[in-house]
Amino acid sequence: MDQRRQSGSGAVSYANIPYVNMILIAVNVVIFVAGIFLEPVGAGAESMFLKGALYAPLILKGQGFYRLVTSIFLHADASHLVNNMIMQFAGGEIVERNIGHARYLLLYFFSGIGGNLASVLSDYMSRSYGYSIGASGAVFGVTGALLYMIFREAAGGIRRETESPSGENGLSPQMKSLVLRAVLMTVWLLYSGWRNPVINQAAHVGGLLSGFLFAAVLMPKGKRDISVLIR
Repeated sequence: MDQRRQSGSGAVSYANIPYVNMILIAVNVVIFVAGIFLEPVGAGAESMFLKGALYAPLILKGQGFYRLVTSIFLHADASHLVNNMIMQFAGGEIVERNIGHARYLLLYFFSGIGGNLASVLSDYMSRSYGYSIGASGAVFGVTGALLYMIFREAAGGIRRETESPSGENGLSPQMKSLVLRAVLMTVWLLYSGWRNPVINQAAHVGGLLSGFLFAAVLMPKGKRDISVLIR
């Protein structure tokens, strides 16, 4: 199949369309809607367990490892789903365009699993166990990758400024503003999680760190395009 389409402004590459992010969002929505119609008798915690929620005691016993993945695509209610998907839609497009479709898919699952493992460790250390669901770990992983892209671009600007005798080609005011906004956004998201005892903050932190490390190790070399954020 032809991978390029001609238009009046020239060739447009389908490779630039963030279709993996859109598919993942669609999968989350379809699973949520299907869960409403296929809700087993006795909805609640037992229902979440039957659907594949994460439960640390099982993982610690070496059982139910599939729950590290299935729990990513389960959500407690519509607001839980919408909040996660808005974050994923906002950041996922930029990240996928920069790291590629296959890497983005790996990032999503790597971060989701990383967040869930952090949740298991947190439950084990606190001896407080409960069911955990949601794409937050994966979504925070996307945020972590986006942070890495921003910090990498900022570090490049600082390096160029240091190496230039005249101090030219340093950080633009827009870039400085972007770094500040990215840091404040991340701090606010984490703070909001700590304020709410229902939120699995360990999964958020684990996902964020997983995404940042994934991007640092596997992001393609070369200049990143984050121009859409610098306005």
